[in-house]
Amino acid sequence: MRARNPLLWWALPAALLGTSSVAVAAPMTLTGQPPLVINHRGASGYLPEETLEAYRLSVAQHADFLEGDVYLTRDNVPIMLHDGTLNATTNVVQYAATHPEIAALRSPDGTYDATRFTYAQIEQLTAGFRAANGYGSDRRFYDPAYDYKITTLNQLADYAYSTYASTGQLVGIYPEAKQSGLLVADAILGVLQDPKYNGYFDAGRNTAILQSFDPAQVAYLNGLTDVPVTQLGVCPSTAVQAGQIASYADGVGPSTSQTTAACVQLAHDAGLFVHPYTFLNNPNQYQTYYGYGVDGVFTNFADIALGVRDQVFVPEPASAALLGLGLAGLIGLRRRSA
Repeated sequence: MRARNPLLWWALPAALLGTSSVAVAAPMTLTGQPPLVINHRGASGYLPEETLEAYRLSVAQHADFLEGDVYLTRDNVPIMLHDGTLNATTNVVQYAATHPEIAALRSPDGTYDATRFTYAQIEQLTAGFRAANGYGSDRRFYDPAYDYKITTLNQLADYAYSTYASTGQLVGIYPEAKQSGLLVADAILGVLQDPKYNGYFDAGRNTAILQSFDPAQVAYLNGLTDVPVTQLGVCPSTAVQAGQIASYADGVGPSTSQTTAACVQLAHDAGLFVHPYTFLNNPNQYQTYYGYGVDGVFTNFADIALGVRDQVFVPEPASAALLGLGLAGLIGLRRRSA
């Protein structure tokens, strides 16, 4: 099967994105709707990345989607972790110094591979900031005495769903199959398809997007679900390349250095959305890329991304008629082609 017509369901009023406005003066996004604000690893500019507290702050700042990377622990629990090793974002080195059972999991190169840990062992660790620009650069919400924990994908999905159930606010999740192989892809789909969510993460609900750098994983996921799937790490330089990507993916997630107005246009011409990464706390950067017509931004600072978006995309109250049109558009437009 080939990829379905991507993101046609995205042409919905912004009310379905958890906001109260639609754009009337917008650059050339794929659908004409304002770009998504995708909080990268949660509110990682303010709180330790991929912790539940960072994701909660993301929702408080009205991010459209909560993004994170997925690895499987030794006992097959899908956890949110970027590096695969625990060194950069937890206190594992210090903890191992007084816990021989954890020290025994150290690799010869000095790293602690999360796939060698059970989830119960990872729960013993405290999450913190990585030493990199844009992570924890604004710590006004951070409590150094608090015991932050790595989040599981199940916990993230539970939080998004419970937020909707209790408040009506649509919160999307954007998990990345970071670990190599197909087991992690199956685990992600297993979480999204759990019956306890009552179809909340189904295609057409505007509550889930999948992603990977690995074309094989992207194609695999694309063949198993109608949830949109993003090919990371590329922005097409030719129409032929864009068409090739569109044969197995719904969108692209290039780095900001890869992203130009020309490649955005090529992607759009092929029906691909464009979600560049990673945006920090420079308002001018958002202004530039919104001007390119990108369809979303992976950002460590959702509040800044939203502030600039509201300046670029002039809002007006969404009407009931538009809402009805958007819902009607869900029917039929997201059908998979044979």
